[in-house]
Amino acid sequence: MVWHTVWNCTPLDGPTAQIVALEQRLSVTSNVRGGQLRVRLRAACGAGGSSTIDALSVTVGGGKPAPLLKHGSPRIVLEHGQEVLCDPVPVAVEPGATIEISCRAGERRSAAALSPVLAHGQAQLEAQGDLALTGPAAETLDAVLSLPGLELLNAVTAIEAEAQGPVTGLVLFGDSITQMGFWPAALERHLRAEFPGQTAVRNLGIAGNRVLHDAPKSQPTFGPAAKSRFTPQVFGDEPVGLVVLIGVNDLAHPASLPEAADEVVTADELLAAIGAFAGSSRRHGARSLVCTIPPFSGSDAWTVRAEAVRQEVNARLKAETSFDAVVDLDQALTAQDAATPAQRDDLHIGDRLHPNPEGGQAIALAIMPALRQLLAGLP
Repeated sequence: MVWHTVWNCTPLDGPTAQIVALEQRLSVTSNVRGGQLRVRLRAACGAGGSSTIDALSVTVGGGKPAPLLKHGSPRIVLEHGQEVLCDPVPVAVEPGATIEISCRAGERRSAAALSPVLAHGQAQLEAQGDLALTGPAAETLDAVLSLPGLELLNAVTAIEAEAQGPVTGLVLFGDSITQMGFWPAALERHLRAEFPGQTAVRNLGIAGNRVLHDAPKSQPTFGPAAKSRFTPQVFGDEPVGLVVLIGVNDLAHPASLPEAADEVVTADELLAAIGAFAGSSRRHGARSLVCTIPPFSGSDAWTVRAEAVRQEVNARLKAETSFDAVVDLDQALTAQDAATPAQRDDLHIGDRLHPNPEGGQAIALAIMPALRQLLAGLP
């Protein structure tokens, strides 16, 4: 028996918050089959003092709630930047089962790590109480929270199950298009139907993330450059399958962020960095699939030069790739008669950059044929 991810999110770097009597209920759908569950928690770096969880519990399939404890105690204290793994709970879970995590933190105190959860993505989040953003990233996050259905999750960063039988870890590596969870959720539905209990998906998307450059100082939540976070975040002790979908922010940010105006990238630079992900995957015994950079014509960040680089990168990825498979997202998302590739009106959230749930389904359908072959070749 091995512990595998049922659901996870990447905490936002930079933001802190104060909470008052906050209760949150996170609901996810299991892809794995197991006999025990546990939850990972993380404290924020830079929070004012420790973060305390007064009560944490798990409910599976509408059954009786089971308390989640740490060393037998229901009260869990998280210190600056600390990660805590709760004690395992003996509870049966099947593919397709709903898992609900309830988290309560009373009084006025620092929040733990905050993670974005978008409705209709891979999880649903309900909250009661007050969460007031603080620190240098507060203004940025206030703007982000204007996106309908977006909530910030306190403390919980992963749900894991002690899986029964062989399970393949599948890492989805990318930026906000991945982090939002639309195409990962659609992909999980297909995997549950075709490979029930056989895949455990980890979402390693970070909104605003770039391949070649770290987050600018004004946008700390964009995270470290993908080229530096890739190997330490993706690989552990076991071989995994990998889907890479990243690169659009390297093209869009120089036109949309004053701090990034001088960080224009060439096709050669972007291809070398993305190609290195394939080389690292092979060295770690993993098989990898790469998606072409999706179209974003019509968005505020689009430029003629960026489009030329995007098309060169995509053409060379398809012709020269060292990945095990390539998926063409122009073909999946673009109207056939478009002069310049652009996401169809019914497939994005309104900004012509981020696919909506229907766009996520189109991406998942495009990925599945190659992913079937990739999964068949894994141990």
